[in-house]
Amino acid sequence: MNDIPEKQLRTAMLSLIRARTLVYRRAKLCQSVVIAITLLLPVMAATAAVLMPSARAAIATAAVLIAVFDATFIDRWMKARLKEGAKLQEQFDCEVLDIHWNEFLTGVPVDAEAVYENGHKKLSDFDELRLRDWYPTVVATAPIEVARLICQRENLLYDSSIRVSYRCLLLWAVVVYVAAVVMLSAITSLDFSNVVLTYFVPAAPALIWAIRESNRQSDTVDTLSRLKVESEKLLKAAIQGITPHDARTRSRELQDAIYNHRVSSTLVFEWLYNFLRPRLESRLIHGAEHWVNEFKKSAP
Repeated sequence: MNDIPEKQLRTAMLSLIRARTLVYRRAKLCQSVVIAITLLLPVMAATAAVLMPSARAAIATAAVLIAVFDATFIDRWMKARLKEGAKLQEQFDCEVLDIHWNEFLTGVPVDAEAVYENGHKKLSDFDELRLRDWYPTVVATAPIEVARLICQRENLLYDSSIRVSYRCLLLWAVVVYVAAVVMLSAITSLDFSNVVLTYFVPAAPALIWAIRESNRQSDTVDTLSRLKVESEKLLKAAIQGITPHDARTRSRELQDAIYNHRVSSTLVFEWLYNFLRPRLESRLIHGAEHWVNEFKKSAP
């Protein structure tokens, strides 16, 4: 009933997804390096205060310079990459899902030269395989008005599931560290002040970052959950029968919210994404099949 499975395999569409993958991968690598440096500097400063007092001034200077560099260059570079990656994904979605481009929100598409710069690069065989069948092929048996919304819902659910796992991982890391310190202090009979100074003060930046990042992911998951509920309302309306024009308009409104989320949300580490992807993909394929079956049951 629609050509989503065929469209997403076209060379131009694979180039968009390949370019998007590389843009996000560089941004995630940069984010990981910045986080590592930010968390390690306080530990280095605390260690230098005890073992090498003469290095404290150099470490403090390095911390200030890195903070300035982060605020004036890295932060802006990261935001530009997030916007570029979101635009590339938006171009893919608009073409494959037959959604009109909202220039008022997203501006002009990424230049063809910029897409080619990353899109023509060959990834590993494993990564190239993952570029294919971005959306479940089962949606081909539903009309475009329903299939489009199924794919939009899968986008939201996929991202939300990864972020829920990421948030839980961060919280568990904090809990495990605190529990390990408590057990170690009990075994070694350290007094409270030594436990705080030896284990908690050096780790404070990492613990605070983990808690803050967990809270950010929680807010993002709340937004994604709300959008998922809205997508399901639209999906049920499309199954029951609305005009193609209304379906396209409402899908565009939902896509606006998805795009805003992609531009503003922090990235999840690549290793976690790779670890979770096989399990999540099987779940999403099953979910897409469920909604296609719901449409078939309602069809006259």
